[in-house]
Amino acid sequence: MSKKTFVLHDETVNTYGFRMLTSGADLTEFRKNPVMLLNHNDYDLPIGRWEDIRVEDGRILADAVFDMGDPRAAAVARKVEEGFIRMASVGAWPPEEKSDAYDLMLPNQKYPTVTKWTMREASIVTIGANHNALVFYDRDSNQLIDPAKGDNLVRLMDNNNQPKTTKKMSVLTGLLNLQDSASEAQITEAVQSVLRDRDRIKAENESLTAEIDRHNNEKREAQKVQAVSLTDAAIKDGRLDARGRDGMLALFDKDFDSAKAMLESIPQRQSVSAMLGQQHDTALSDIRDKSWDELDKAGRLLELKDKAPDLYKEKFKARFGVEPKL
Repeated sequence: MSKKTFVLHDETVNTYGFRMLTSGADLTEFRKNPVMLLNHNDYDLPIGRWEDIRVEDGRILADAVFDMGDPRAAAVARKVEEGFIRMASVGAWPPEEKSDAYDLMLPNQKYPTVTKWTMREASIVTIGANHNALVFYDRDSNQLIDPAKGDNLVRLMDNNNQPKTTKKMSVLTGLLNLQDSASEAQITEAVQSVLRDRDRIKAENESLTAEIDRHNNEKREAQKVQAVSLTDAAIKDGRLDARGRDGMLALFDKDFDSAKAMLESIPQRQSVSAMLGQQHDTALSDIRDKSWDELDKAGRLLELKDKAPDLYKEKFKARFGVEPKL
């Protein structure tokens, strides 16, 4: 018969819900004794051997060499030659290393990815678990998984006896400064720590916001009181008409600092009595600087006597040596 090359293993997700990396396969023992079994039945004699065992594109390939002197093997060889049987399957020791890192998970995968394993044998099979069938053996050569039922699969793939329905994401573990291999407890503690920090910061922000609001409210109330005081003072000293009081208070409420600056820039209006007093002082300064004779010659002695009687007395005494009788 012509040489037939079989795919003994690939990295697709099998019907059990997990997959095994070809890069993690140890083929050393299998290469030493590359027996070909039928349906993983190692109680019967092999039906052939595997040659040119190789790894290509993530797959383990090998060429089937049937023992044509064995009627049972010859019958299987005929079925392979005529296309009635097209599948092969690996038998492996229990997984040596597994990872549930998100980057290794594929769609429909619910169990961890096997990253290190040792190949035991390869069989011609009728139907396989992932259409490239798989079986595990313990060290006593007992099958750990019944290909039809999947017995002991959960125990084999998960120490917690539960399917991996949740995945650790490498992005998440990276954000939490954890290794991809971090346990569920470690991830939970890291997330809880983040949540505690979040709640603490939230409480501190709420407290700070409340304190700022209280301070701002107190400032606004103080400014309202000051606005009334400044406005009333401006009305009293004549800088602002009383009819403009409400408008001025509205300006204070809108922009306190600008309203205050505007009000302070308005010059204070002088009263009529103040202006008259200034005029009176100007006139007296002109009289004060002149002598009695100069005022007499200018005809202003009567003005001096009426406007500043004390000054009149002073100048009279200085001129005549005695105080006048007023």
